[in-house]
Amino acid sequence: MARLTLVVPAFDDPPMRILRIFFVALLLAGSGATFAQADDASPSPAQQIDDLRGQLDQIEKAMKDDKITDAALDDLRSKSSDVASQAQKVSTTLQPTRDAAKARLDQLGPPPAAGTKEAPELAATRKDAKKAFDAVDAQIKQVDGLALEAQQTANQLADLRRIRFQETISRRTNSPLSRPFWSEPAAAFPRDSANLREFAQTVQSDVANSWTNGNRTALIACVVMGLLLMTGVRFYIEHRVRHLTANRMPPGRLRRSALILGIALTSTLTTGLGTQLFYLGLNWNDTFSQETDGVALAIVHLVFFGAFVAGLGRALISAKRPSWRLPAIPDETAMALRRFPMLISLAVVLFYFLKILNHTIGTSLAATVLTSSLQAIVLTVLTALALQRLGRTHHHDEDGTPPPPRPIWASLFIAAAWIAIVASWIGLLTGFIAFASFVAGQVVWTTIVVAATYLAMRLVDDLFETLLSEKGPMSARAQAIFGTHPKLLDQAGVLLSGVVRLGLFLFGLTAVLSGFGAGAADILVIGSKLQSFKIYDVELKPSQILSSIALFFLGLVAVRVIKSWMAEQYLPRTSLDPGMRSSLTTLLGYVGVVVVVAIALLAMGLSVQNVAWVASALSVGIGFGLQAIVQNFVSGLILLAERPVKVGDWVVLDDAEGDVRRINVRATEIQVADRSTIIVPNSSFITKPVRNMTMANPQGRVLFKLPMPLDSDPVDVREHMLEAMRAHASVQENPAPLVMLDNVDRTAMTFMAICYVGSPRDAGGVKSDLLFDILARLRGAEIPLLRPQDLVLRTGGGAPELTGPTAAGAPKSATDPDTSN
Repeated sequence: MARLTLVVPAFDDPPMRILRIFFVALLLAGSGATFAQADDASPSPAQQIDDLRGQLDQIEKAMKDDKITDAALDDLRSKSSDVASQAQKVSTTLQPTRDAAKARLDQLGPPPAAGTKEAPELAATRKDAKKAFDAVDAQIKQVDGLALEAQQTANQLADLRRIRFQETISRRTNSPLSRPFWSEPAAAFPRDSANLREFAQTVQSDVANSWTNGNRTALIACVVMGLLLMTGVRFYIEHRVRHLTANRMPPGRLRRSALILGIALTSTLTTGLGTQLFYLGLNWNDTFSQETDGVALAIVHLVFFGAFVAGLGRALISAKRPSWRLPAIPDETAMALRRFPMLISLAVVLFYFLKILNHTIGTSLAATVLTSSLQAIVLTVLTALALQRLGRTHHHDEDGTPPPPRPIWASLFIAAAWIAIVASWIGLLTGFIAFASFVAGQVVWTTIVVAATYLAMRLVDDLFETLLSEKGPMSARAQAIFGTHPKLLDQAGVLLSGVVRLGLFLFGLTAVLSGFGAGAADILVIGSKLQSFKIYDVELKPSQILSSIALFFLGLVAVRVIKSWMAEQYLPRTSLDPGMRSSLTTLLGYVGVVVVVAIALLAMGLSVQNVAWVASALSVGIGFGLQAIVQNFVSGLILLAERPVKVGDWVVLDDAEGDVRRINVRATEIQVADRSTIIVPNSSFITKPVRNMTMANPQGRVLFKLPMPLDSDPVDVREHMLEAMRAHASVQENPAPLVMLDNVDRTAMTFMAICYVGSPRDAGGVKSDLLFDILARLRGAEIPLLRPQDLVLRTGGGAPELTGPTAAGAPKSATDPDTSN
């Protein structure tokens, strides 16, 4: 019967380390219930302390081995941290017992003074209570010391791992431009080729035994099934995945992300399991030797990883199916990049296989250096070609329109990749082969992690948007069963998506940093051994300053991302008005900046006492020159908190009248009628009278006056005006429209009309509509409108009448008759 085992290859590279963590997590997830039911009887605290002491002694003994690998160091560090965590849990468990014993001892009181007798029972009880307290107190002190020792051991292991990593990266060999770089592999070639031939003979013998040792049927069956799995079955599954995503899944973006994931997993599983079947057929009765078996299992794992890389890249690019492409890249770019996932996958599998082979057969150092050089060259050249084609296709279209700008993270990633490629080439030419190979591998590894994280984030967004959106399938059910408002589910989907995206980002960041032989905490303490310096009484370290600067900029980026997420995704799904959403986003930005500055100061090692002199200097500066700025800043906070004026309001302040577009730290932007913007200091809204035309959603009032001739029927005119106002759709019924006779003089009588509309912004348009309608109604009813009066002057002697501008007192024109004698 075949023996199906899962053996992790003994080499320390980020892909294999992540795969190992993933498989171990699956095993732990599947066996958690078994462990939970293993032992009903919990060990005593003394037994737990002895067990933890034994584990720590084994860790300290193992770390003294000179031949310990990097993976073993990481494993020992993890175990040491677990010991420290378990010791702290034991101490926490014992603390209530200690408190109870202390309370009982305090209740009994101190022993009586010399010469004073007490009851023997009380003395015995006090003695027993003191003994119990001393015992549990000693256990707590012992386990606290054990936790401290375990944490110190973990720190020592981290330092050792970091030192070994730095030594490996900084090791210098001969440059490829020098003769010894080529002469040393040539001199070691006979011995290396002999070792390779010996291993090849071993493999050949093992394969021959697989064919002649009664395994022919199993071998042929496994090979045939493996080939079918990697060809026909794979194409059939991909076809079914496309059919299911197109016809069975709800419409939306989830179809595309699910299809991309399905294609990537299909490529990984069919190719990897097919290779696993080849291995099972060849080693059906455990005919492989230990060396052959180790290399064969490593090949299986590498094929799994390579198939995942190729499948993920092929699915994301989707050169032949643009409508299913997930990233927003042009068709020309996709066609130019379609072969690179397979090429990079083959290169990664090939060079990691060569590393395993060199380690297995024990090749010379020169051969290992040559392999690392080839790896750096091939990986950097492939990456550079891909970046070159990506940049070449990102040009102006045929009609001259520029292409859409790339996301900022994509531009930064491309720039960092070019910098890493140049650094790898410089390291290669100067003899730092290990550094060049490491940088080249990290560029490829980071690209793979970014692509996988991008797919996972898009899948999470699309999944929650489909399931928990207002129009999703769960919204109607939840509303019918629980009476939940659809917007609540929509908000919950956005929040859950954000939390999961954060977890995916942290996992991807950890995966990238794992290539450096450490986690994020270890990277931040690389310079912890640097010499510190003092400024006045404040002790500073360069490592703390660098960490503080990094935290400050990362915090600002995080605040900006959170503000953007709140403003564009979460808050629009709430019932808050736009002004409140803008105020909340702005306040969140202020609070976030304050928190980031506080965290950066704490990371630098500054406390409240340390920054007292800074606060004093600021107070003096504020008193002399920054008073107006601080006043405007505080006024801005008051505006955001009290909200007498919010974004979107129509305000009148002095000569400025318009809509509030933005409330900034120092000033507020008001857009006036001619579309220009006036910048008003925030303090003006606090210290000056401000007229808010749209505060609390008020009604707008339309008021106009209409002069009419004295011989007009006022009742008839009034009815026509009221009918026009009642007929307009925007005029409110309550308060009712009103027409009053405002004035009567010797020339005309003046009517004043008043009505109300839904918003002050509608008053101007409604007034114009009403005047047009009223004039049309009056003319239709043949009611004369007021005309200007003609002035007629008569002169003695029968002179002709002069009217208008030629009357007495008016200037003569050139055509007027001359009446002078």
